[in-house]
Amino acid sequence: MYSVVKNFLDLLSNSDDEIIDFKPDDTRTAIAVLYYRVIVVDGRIRTEELAHFRKVLSETLHVTEDELLLFEDKVLDLVKSETSLTPFTNTVRKLPIEKRREILQHMEQISLSDRELHEFEINLVARTAEMLGITDLSNDGSAN
Repeated sequence: MYSVVKNFLDLLSNSDDEIIDFKPDDTRTAIAVLYYRVIVVDGRIRTEELAHFRKVLSETLHVTEDELLLFEDKVLDLVKSETSLTPFTNTVRKLPIEKRREILQHMEQISLSDRELHEFEINLVARTAEMLGITDLSNDGSAN
């Protein structure tokens, strides 16, 4: 138990944030930024959307509980500093088509988690799909 706490404190004191530093090949961060953009695009951050965002991070990107706050801070900084989706979609576009479709489905689920579908959210998901080279969200593999 002591080693877990010590490792966590070491992680917090690491000024470089090496584990969650955004690099061109850091797909987890790029995906998380796309997810977070869905939350903020309508101008309101809802607790339901944040809860679903955290659940998706944990289940699909394997962000640990210890890593979550630092990871969210890094994602928020990137969302604030980078207005273009291009650096993130360029990273995600390298993934297989099935994974890109899954990411778009998670974006839709996050946007619906507050039981409101805002026009900006619809447009963001559609624009992201286009940037990822996806014209059809079905998983049948017949369309890119």
